[in-house]
Amino acid sequence: MNTATEASPAVVPLAQWEQAAQAGDAGAQLALANHLLKTHRFGTAEHERGRQLLLAAADGPRAREACWFLGAYYLQVTTWPDAHAQAAHWLERAAQAGVAPAIDRLATLHLQGIGIAFDPARALALQRHLADAGFQQAAWEAGYLLDRCGDGDAAATAFARACALGFPPAYYSLGLRLALAAVDRRDLALARALLLRAADAGFPDAASAADALAPAAVAGAQAGQWHRRLKENLVAARPILQSLQPADVPLAQASLHPLVVRLERHFADIGHAALRIDGAGRLQAAAGCSGSPRTEPAPLQWLAQQPRIGVSRGFASREECAHMMHKAAPKLRHPRDYLHADSVNDASEGEFFNGQGHPPGALFADAVVRSIERRVATIAGWDVTALEPHAVIRYQPGEEYLPHVDSFTAEQILVNRRRGDLGGQRVVTFLLCLHAAEEGGETFFHHPDLAVRGEVGMGLLHYNAIADGGMDAQSLHSGRPVRRGEKWMWRSTLREHPLYPTAADAARNDPLQP
Repeated sequence: MNTATEASPAVVPLAQWEQAAQAGDAGAQLALANHLLKTHRFGTAEHERGRQLLLAAADGPRAREACWFLGAYYLQVTTWPDAHAQAAHWLERAAQAGVAPAIDRLATLHLQGIGIAFDPARALALQRHLADAGFQQAAWEAGYLLDRCGDGDAAATAFARACALGFPPAYYSLGLRLALAAVDRRDLALARALLLRAADAGFPDAASAADALAPAAVAGAQAGQWHRRLKENLVAARPILQSLQPADVPLAQASLHPLVVRLERHFADIGHAALRIDGAGRLQAAAGCSGSPRTEPAPLQWLAQQPRIGVSRGFASREECAHMMHKAAPKLRHPRDYLHADSVNDASEGEFFNGQGHPPGALFADAVVRSIERRVATIAGWDVTALEPHAVIRYQPGEEYLPHVDSFTAEQILVNRRRGDLGGQRVVTFLLCLHAAEEGGETFFHHPDLAVRGEVGMGLLHYNAIADGGMDAQSLHSGRPVRRGEKWMWRSTLREHPLYPTAADAARNDPLQP
């Protein structure tokens, strides 16, 4: 037993936080609140005390931070009634005060449309605000959102500005668009050079896209020259990039950082006609110089009816697939390292899958994730509120997903319900092929005796439950071992009921009964 003099190092700061918090120290209140929320389960008195400390701090001298922490809290603890609306409220307060992560998360909420209006225009405005302050990812997301709404010229400009900020994915996105431009506006030399710069930074698909869309034999010697110029340009820009410290800027203020303008001018100095500085001193891509990799999902082609299995080709673009792999790659782990010990929702992943995966969660979802989620709900004819957060999984040679079903037993549904998960049965599984194995790796359905080979961007939908919501044993399936190459998949499921309870649900004894 520890005595007071033998207390562990972790106990001393906690005692100090308690004492300082009681004395009114706002920093200690925030530290103590976050500690309590992190170390105690939702529903415990300690967890609730942490939430109350944050609520009290939201009107104190460190309100900006407290509002951001509350927004992030409600994004993650979605069993709280009307959690998304609560998240939107606190994120809006923090965003108005200029807290950059809150501005970013508020943008993704507007793209999700749960607890807040679905408003892509507001999401774009928020990301542009961050981009002008020097945030690389925001500059890229602005380009993606502009492309999704069909403004290809503005998208190319946004990606060029992200290139000026030294963001490798932007080299890929701009290069892809230059390679896909109309023939009379296409510049395959610069397109190849940009794609190879992305490949230099290890961006997935960049080298393959360069060879497929702007092959060396066609792009010519100029591609090598532009590649060298781009590299030299970035090397010369590093001192400026190191000096650029993106700052929090309240939404009511213009956020254009002077070093952002300087970096854009520097990037235009590579001297290509596709890039120019406009009258306001900002970098612009030439009109009509880019095409779009955007795809329209093909209608579901049903391959079987018992269970129902369908595929949609072209469900996601190669850019979206590469983006998801790029974001997940550094965080891939074995399922046992990221699954909750007391969760039944992903038990099969830990038991039957020997590859690696990553579930990003609400704090790391972005415009691409939200766009794909809405497409999944649309093609399945489901409400987006019933879509589980996705995971990205990767199979390397020899790795497989053993035979399993994705549906829950009645007992598992009851356990979930007791923990605040009101979603009920996993009715539909949706898989998106981000990268197909060269050999092996088919998704195999045992009872129809059906093997489905993946194609980049192809969606695969299959039902897991019978008409009364019970487990369908006929949905037994597996991921065959990969023999050569790698297989990457997006994986999510659509549930029987919405996953996010409302205040009306909480007021009823039985949330699932009318």
